[in-house]
Amino acid sequence: MGEVWLAVDEVLRRTVAVKVMLPAVAGDPDFARRFESEATSMARVNHPAVASIHDFGRDQGVHYLVMEFVDGESLAQRLAREGRIAPDETMRLIEQAAIGLQAVHDEGLVHRDIKPANLLVRRNGSVVLTDFGIARHEAASRLTVSGAILGTPTYLSPEQVRGEPAGALSDVYSLGLVAYECLAGEKPFVGDNPYAVALQRLQEGPRTIKVTLPVPVQAAVERALAIEPKDRWPSAAAFGAAARDSVLGSVAVPASVSMPSSRPVPSSPSPKRLPVLLAALSVVLLAVVGVLAWGLLSKDDKGEATMQVPATSATGGKQGQDWEPQGFVTCGDAYCPVDPMCWGGLTANSGIAVAPRPVDCAEPHYWETFRAVPMPAGGVRIDDADPLIERTGLAEACSEQAMASRSTEPAKTRKWRRDVWPIPVGADTTLHCVASAPGGESTGGYFRQP
Repeated sequence: MGEVWLAVDEVLRRTVAVKVMLPAVAGDPDFARRFESEATSMARVNHPAVASIHDFGRDQGVHYLVMEFVDGESLAQRLAREGRIAPDETMRLIEQAAIGLQAVHDEGLVHRDIKPANLLVRRNGSVVLTDFGIARHEAASRLTVSGAILGTPTYLSPEQVRGEPAGALSDVYSLGLVAYECLAGEKPFVGDNPYAVALQRLQEGPRTIKVTLPVPVQAAVERALAIEPKDRWPSAAAFGAAARDSVLGSVAVPASVSMPSSRPVPSSPSPKRLPVLLAALSVVLLAVVGVLAWGLLSKDDKGEATMQVPATSATGGKQGQDWEPQGFVTCGDAYCPVDPMCWGGLTANSGIAVAPRPVDCAEPHYWETFRAVPMPAGGVRIDDADPLIERTGLAEACSEQAMASRSTEPAKTRKWRRDVWPIPVGADTTLHCVASAPGGESTGGYFRQP
């Protein structure tokens, strides 16, 4: 339905992802409504685990959707590279996805296309839900033609295959299938065509996992995969809690749910099921290019967004008199980059700081680091009403005079805009004093190295 492009918001100087509707479907009113539905659905949800939307519109006949840029890979890409994921890591990812999914459900929305390709993983391991192209409000009418089933065959719930409306527990089932694939290293249902794939889930659970799993992990996933919605976890939040508890060994196997069986699938469907199964042949496959933003994210005890760093570096060196962050050397009362460091736009989504995209300084870029200072204990809070560059201590460390002292062309950089941003370099995160040319982009490095 659409393709995604990497772009830069020239007004706010931030990197974004722009999804545009493909010309082949732009004239189809159903696809146009679905594209608009994606924008309105995403705009309803404000949660770190759900991709943020910045803008939506139409220009010269092209529908576009401006979204949060997530610099990295999808869970599908990770599975393609690694094959399978360890149980504790799988449950950590599922817990985060479930929390984001609960935020979606709290707005009365059903995603309807939960799958590895639509779960993006930031470099710090946090999960972001994306692609709401077929999401709908539970009280809304369908955006599809009569009899059509939207979604990806492998991850459809039994009720979707039967032609029944998808609900919140349908998303829970699909997330359970994602957990299965992460643990098993293979898809839960396979077949020669969508008809065969759809038929299997109406008869039985997924194939038996061929690896040994902790019983609590198996119990958490198998309940999510119950054929009947009433036998599943009652909500995405409950599934997320079970995923978290499973690595602690505190999830019990419910008596009403049986282990996935390996009995054969009937070679032909019964007459009563035939119309429903034929509907599965009209499944529309949706995919979106995944991109990710990386940063160390958490929330403080007041629920406000912060960026956290450990008290010691990942290499074990304590921040103190002799400590130097990776990529920097001590220069006076701060640190100076060993090599030029240039970046894309600075972005804070839902109040959470996102590390900018590294850019070769020889290429056009928006920001360049001229100094850095240690991250204060507990991290920093990103607040537009109290910019970091104006805070006591940081204002002096990243002052115009400090910038001029590092500049190779002080007269040219004197009017550059200054800012402060938490940026990880290698194993260490520090507060970078960064500068940007008045016109936005610049090319080449303007700050000398120690």
